[in-house]
Amino acid sequence: MTPTLSDEVASSWFISFAECLQHRDVAGTTSLFLPNGWLRDFLAFNWDLRTLHGHEKISSYLSEHLPTSKFYGFELASDQYFKPSAGVMPGTVNAGFTFSTPIANGRGYCTLTSTTEIDDMAGWKASTVFMTLDSLNGYEEDGAAEDIYDGRCPTWGEARDMKWRKAEQEPEVLIIGAGQNGLQVAARLRQMKIPTLVVEKNDRVGDTWRRRYPTLMLHTPKTHHSLLYQPFPSNWPFWTPRDKLADWLEQYVFSQDLLVWTKSRVMPGPTYNRSSKEWTVTVDKAGQMFTLHPKHVIVATGMLGEPYVPTIEDQDIFEGQIMHSEGFSGGADFTGKRVIVVGTGNSGADIALDLSTHNARSVTMMQRSSTCVQPASIIAEQHLQVYPTDVPIEVSDFRAFALPTLRLFEILAETRGMSWDREKDLIEGLREAGMKVDMGPHGAGILPLVYLRFGGFWMDVGCGKKIISREIKVKSGVEIQKFTKNSMIFSDGSEIEADVLIFATGYRNMSQTLKNLLSDEIIHEIHSLPYGLDEEGEYEAGYRPTGHPGLWFAPGSFNNSRLQSKYLGIQLQAANIGYLKL
Repeated sequence: MTPTLSDEVASSWFISFAECLQHRDVAGTTSLFLPNGWLRDFLAFNWDLRTLHGHEKISSYLSEHLPTSKFYGFELASDQYFKPSAGVMPGTVNAGFTFSTPIANGRGYCTLTSTTEIDDMAGWKASTVFMTLDSLNGYEEDGAAEDIYDGRCPTWGEARDMKWRKAEQEPEVLIIGAGQNGLQVAARLRQMKIPTLVVEKNDRVGDTWRRRYPTLMLHTPKTHHSLLYQPFPSNWPFWTPRDKLADWLEQYVFSQDLLVWTKSRVMPGPTYNRSSKEWTVTVDKAGQMFTLHPKHVIVATGMLGEPYVPTIEDQDIFEGQIMHSEGFSGGADFTGKRVIVVGTGNSGADIALDLSTHNARSVTMMQRSSTCVQPASIIAEQHLQVYPTDVPIEVSDFRAFALPTLRLFEILAETRGMSWDREKDLIEGLREAGMKVDMGPHGAGILPLVYLRFGGFWMDVGCGKKIISREIKVKSGVEIQKFTKNSMIFSDGSEIEADVLIFATGYRNMSQTLKNLLSDEIIHEIHSLPYGLDEEGEYEAGYRPTGHPGLWFAPGSFNNSRLQSKYLGIQLQAANIGYLKL
C-alpha cells in the first residue's frame, strides 16, 4: 500500500519523538511540541494523572521524570481506528502508537499540526500527546472466560460462589456506592482479578435514579453513557430514560458477576493501619454488622449529596405543598395547580415543561442568577462527533481522553459561532422573556459547566419554547423573602399566589457526606475532595492518589469511570506489587 501524507507525517515525527524519549532528551522532546502544545500523561512518566500545557511546563515535567524513565518498543498503530489519518481540522494528522517500559505496556495518541508548508516534515509539531500505561506486565486484564471448569466441575455457579465467599471475607477492595461509577470500577477490577466488594445503601441498585423526577432522560446520546464491556442494544432509545437506566444498572450487576451488598452502609469512622496497610471498616448490612479489612477503599458515591432545600421565613404557615425536585412525582399530579419552580437548571426546566404539558394552571420559574442554555440537539451533535455510533466505545473513549479537558474548553469557545445561527432564536427569545442567559465559561457553552460546577445550565428539550410563548413565566434576579398562607413574597416586594412550590435547587456538595463518613484525620490528609478540576484540568483526587494511602475516589460521568477505572486498577496493582509507594 502506498504511504499517504498522513503516514509520512506521523512516521517522520514519531521517529524523532521515540528517539528523544529513548535518549532521555528533554530539550529535543519538548521541541517536537507546538509552543502552546499539550502533554497528557496517565501513569507513563509518573504514578499520577497529569496534563502539562506549553513548552515551559512540559520541559519542567520531563526534566523531573524523563531521567528516571525508560521507554522502548515504539510502534505506530496500523489498525483502522488508530492508524495515521487526517484530523478534523485542516492541516492536522492523528495517530495512535504503542510503547513498552520495563514493567508495563503503554499506549498513546497524538495530534500533529503543520506550522510551515504541509509537505515540510520538519514543520509538523504536536498540538497534543497522550501517553498512558495500558497494563502491567503479567497483570493484564482477563478477556472472556474460555475454560470449562475442568470438566465443568465445579460448575460456573459454584466457581463464582467460591470467589464471592472469599471476597466477602477478605475483599482487597471495598467500593462505597453502586451507581454507574462504582459498578464500572468493580467490573474493571473483576477483569483485573482484584477481589472487590461493593456496598450500596439503597434497597436496589439503581434506586438513586428511580427517585429522580419521572420525565428525566439523560441529555447525552446513548453512546456517551454506555457501560463498560456492555454497550446498549442497537434498539436502545437515543436518550436513555430514568427507569431504563436504573434497571440496566441493576442487571449489569448480574451480567458482569459483580459482588454487591444492597441495604448496606459503611459506618462512620473507618480506620487505617499503616503497618498492615489495611483498613478496618464496619458495614451495616440490613441490620447485621460486618467488620472488613480491605487494602483499598474506593468512594464512588457520586457528585450529589443530600437535596438542598433553603429555609425561608414563615415557610410553616404556607398552606400549599413544598417539595424538592427529588420528590416530584410528575406533572399529572398538579393539573390545575399554580406552581412555582425555584431553579433554572436541567431539573427545573424539565419539571416546568412537564407541569405545563400537563396543564398546570400556571407555572413560574424563579431564577436567582444567570443560566447557560443550549438546545439538546446541539449538545448531542457535539457528543456524537466524539462518540459516533459506528465506532467501538473503547476507541472513542481513548480518543476523547487524548484531548486535554482544558483544550476541549478552548475548542468549544473557538467554534461556538458555528452553531450560533441555530441557538440565537432560543437565547434571544429567553432574554426577551426576562430570563438571564449566559454563554458559559469563555463563551464555550454548557459542557465546561458539567465539569466545573455540575450545575448552572440546562439542555433545552422544549421548556425554552414555552417560556418564549409565555406559557411558562420567569421571574429573574430575585429570591423568595417570605411566605404567606397562599403566596410567596419576593425580594423585590412583588407577590405571587401559588399552590405548590418545588425547589429544583440541586443537591448539597458531597464534601459534607464524606466528612461525615471519614474522620477529620483522614480528611486532613487528602489533597482535596474530588468534585472539581485542578489547574491542569484533571479531577482533583479522582482516579489518582489522594494523599491518604489506600483511599481513592471515582468521580465524574459515565465515560470517566468507563476508561479511568483502568488507570485506577493499574495503580492498585502497582501499589500491591510495590511499584507505587502510597
